[in-house]
This record gives sequence, structure tokens and C-alpha cells, in this order.
Amino acid sequence: MKRFAACLLSLLAVAASAADLQLLTDNHPPLHFLQGNQLVGFGVDVVQALAEQTGDRIHLQQVPLLRALRMASDSADTAVFTVLRTDERDDRYQWVGPLLKVETALYAHDTIQPPVRSLREADHLGRITVPRKWLAYSYLQQQGLNNLYGVETPEQMMRLFSLGRTDFVVSDTLSSSTLAREQGMAPERLQYQMPLMTQDTYIAFSRQTDPRQVARWQQALDSLRADGRLEQMRQRWLGDTLPR
Repeated sequence: MKRFAACLLSLLAVAASAADLQLLTDNHPPLHFLQGNQLVGFGVDVVQALAEQTGDRIHLQQVPLLRALRMASDSADTAVFTVLRTDERDDRYQWVGPLLKVETALYAHDTIQPPVRSLREADHLGRITVPRKWLAYSYLQQQGLNNLYGVETPEQMMRLFSLGRTDFVVSDTLSSSTLAREQGMAPERLQYQMPLMTQDTYIAFSRQTDPRQVARWQQALDSLRADGRLEQMRQRWLGDTLPR
């Protein structure tokens, strides 16, 4: 009887602390993307598993990343996944993670031999195209390159590459093959050149969200990692793809 009462109290405590959370993300296969009308991917599996463990009700919505980050800056019970944690963003959100380590790299046409050894060399050889909203664009701007060209979307970047209108593009190593296929290119046309940055990805909760709620999500993620389920999700969506 005492055990039943304890279980009941535990369930009531979970129910009392459960929240309705708005979870925002962009289109970034295989981390999160639309399959038909359903949002799927590694990050989607992770947040659904965390919500199941915490007892929260989540509402998934796909919006452009910068808009999602602005929404999470202004609204309670709102989070964005999966997000690179930077010094500029650090104080603006509450963080749950890390979820996954991601390498961003420079790619060129498969006709370039041998691979470039530096950004200066790449800048001398031709145009480097990057979506302006990506952190990699800001990073490359800081390098003082002369041939850096900003575009609106990764799809536009890859379209220019497929048409031979740019010499270098930037992508994380998890998404480069998918971005190529979406433009009708064989992934082998993208030749890995050099790493640019390696960073961890997180879930970014708004500052207005109850910190106790965020702490429960972190505890749930720690449990997911400890029992091996996080790695199983990574294997399902990413296989053996790891930063080079």
C-alpha cells in the first residue's frame, strides 16, 4: 500500500510539473526535416524521447532558424533544436545538451586536385559560397577573404555549385550528401577540402522558461545518454558518419 501511494505521489508530481512546450526547428536533414507531412530526424527523435521522459507535451513546428531563435528569445516555454552554442548566444538562452558534435567543412568540385591546404589558398582559387545566416559565414568574414559570397539558403548554395557558378561551398559533414542529392548531384561531386570548425549542438530554451523545467530536460538527456538510447538514435539517422 505504501509503495502504491509513493508511486501515485510520484505520478502526480510529474503531472503537476508537466508543461506545454513549443519546440522549433529548421530544415536540416538528417537532423530534422519533413518526410511527407511529418517532422522526422535525429533531433526530433531526441526531443520526443525527452518529452516522454519528463511528461511534457510538445508541439513541433518547422520555421527558419533565425526566426526560431528570435521567437525563443521572446516567449516562455519555447525552445529551438538543434542549435550551435556560441559565445554570442550563450546568455540569451538556457541550454540542454550537448546532443551531437558537428564538423563544418569546406568542399570543392571533385576535379580539384590536390585538396587546398588553407583558406587563403581557396580564396585565391575561386569563389566560396555560404548561406549568410550560418555561423560559418561570420567565421569566414572574420578571415578577411576576398571571394566570399553569401546566399540566402543552403539549397541556393548547392544549386550554384551544381551549375558550376561557385568553386567552394561549406556544409557540415552530416548534411553534405543530402544537400547534394536534393540538387540532383551525386555526393561524390563534393570533395572534402579542410575542416573549418567543430561544435556541439544543443536545445536552446528561452530565458522565460522555468529553470526547473530545463533542469528536468537536462536530467532526462543525461539518462538517455547513460542508457545508450542517445547513441542508438545517432546510429539510426547518422550511421557511422563522424567528423573527419
